Amino acid sequence: MRRLTIYSITFAVLVLIVFNVQGWLVLTQTRKALEEELETRLENIASILALRLKGWENSSEIIPVLTETMNSSNLLNISLIDESLRFLLNLRDPQVVGQHSPLIELDAPEIQSAFAGMPASTRLYTAGSAYLKSAYAPVYDRNGIPRAVLGVEADARFFRAISTYHRTLLFINGLSLIAILTIVITGITLNRYALKLQENVARTATFALLGEMSASLAHDLRNPLATILAAVDNLRIRYKLADDKTFGYIQEQIVRLNEIINNYLSMGISQSGTAEPVSMQEVIQETVGMLSSEINKYRIRTEIVLNELPPIGGIRQQLQRLFTNLLLNAIQAQPQGGMIRISGEAKQTGKHKWVVIKIADQGPGIPAKYRRKVFEPFFTTKEKGSGLGLFIARKIVELHNGQISIFSKTGTGTTVEVKLPVYENSAC
Repeated sequence: MRRLTIYSITFAVLVLIVFNVQGWLVLTQTRKALEEELETRLENIASILALRLKGWENSSEIIPVLTETMNSSNLLNISLIDESLRFLLNLRDPQVVGQHSPLIELDAPEIQSAFAGMPASTRLYTAGSAYLKSAYAPVYDRNGIPRAVLGVEADARFFRAISTYHRTLLFINGLSLIAILTIVITGITLNRYALKLQENVARTATFALLGEMSASLAHDLRNPLATILAAVDNLRIRYKLADDKTFGYIQEQIVRLNEIINNYLSMGISQSGTAEPVSMQEVIQETVGMLSSEINKYRIRTEIVLNELPPIGGIRQQLQRLFTNLLLNAIQAQPQGGMIRISGEAKQTGKHKWVVIKIADQGPGIPAKYRRKVFEPFFTTKEKGSGLGLFIARKIVELHNGQISIFSKTGTGTTVEVKLPVYENSAC
């Protein structure tokens, strides 16, 4: 599917590029061909008229001939220019005869070429909305010496259509560029979405299988562990070994194994039961109380700042599990002691009302290279960690239609932010 999408996008982009390139090639070739055709036509007219004027003496004799040619050939002007670049004749503006015009200076190279015996044409230039082009040819006297240069000027009206086509092509190119960018961005977005969807499907299937296997395995292990723990208690009482560190160590490891089993059982957790209004103050206070032995063991100070929070809709047991995992992480991040700050507030984003809980520790922080992996199952940097705590925490948050984020910087600690939607019958 992804490969087909990439091929389709590539084909669409190539079609648009080829279409636009073809348009520019047609425009360029058409413009060049028309300009060359106009240049040839003007040089031929100038050369033929110059031959007819060979040996002329009186301007009044040639004006009717030139006027007739200008009208029949749709020319804009016909002029005669001497070597000093002064007008000897100008049909469009007779008043400039005998004068030196600055406009002649622009065509000086072509006029000099004509005096040297080589007809020449100017480049196409614009004057307002007109597209003008001139051609010059030598006019010889009876001795074959160039006496003047005859110039013919035409308004290439058809170039207006070329200009319109050029503007249209620019507009089409702009639309094509927008279309290409839209196609590329859409393709990238769809490709990422498809990849993410594929990963989510694969992950869901894998986690479902792992959850079933883990739940079965954990169930089989729990009963023997409970028996071992009961047997250890009986031995300590029977032989009066309450202060024996070995038995204490055994009990500690059994509790740790039981915690690992609970984590594996939580992999298959689902939204079982009906969501009810739950007080976050109560859940957090209860969770802190349950972890008091761990908190005291690591000499952790706790600061709880919970404003008046509306209840959220959820399952109390799962929420306790969520905050147990988050608090255990914060405790274990500070083995030499420290502080955990738990704060909460109600927020509103648009139409959505949230209860936001933040748990901040003073641990070493999470290195940048690990931050994107912390929610992946079995990922851990702890020697005795299972790598399931944050994975399960995120799953519980998602089951409650919430959001969880981690903000951490090496050396300054870590803050976990949990956003849970307010119970819909509650006011924020």
